[in-house]
Amino acid sequence: MKGISVIACFVLLISVASGHKLQVQPRYEPQEIYAEPNCAVVTDHTRMFRDISDPTHYWVCAEGKEKADYIQCPPDEAFMEHLQRCVKWSEWKWVEPYTK
Repeated sequence: MKGISVIACFVLLISVASGHKLQVQPRYEPQEIYAEPNCAVVTDHTRMFRDISDPTHYWVCAEGKEKADYIQCPPDEAFMEHLQRCVKWSEWKWVEPYTK
């Protein structure tokens, strides 16, 4: 009886652990500072990635392309990644980048 309880607990633990694993949201590979994103791992092709060295530009991984497109914001604007758009310089703030 004790052996069956141990096995049942073990099976329950494995099923909970594997179920949790399935619920984890996909994450993007962190980009290297000053580098374009790795388009091979991008699944959301509408997402824009900041250029950490130049806030007037951002990157987009178009579906089916291996290299990211490098896009410039309109004059007098800079890219804000959390907003996913270019904003006037007066609205722009430095945000610490998420890197490896």
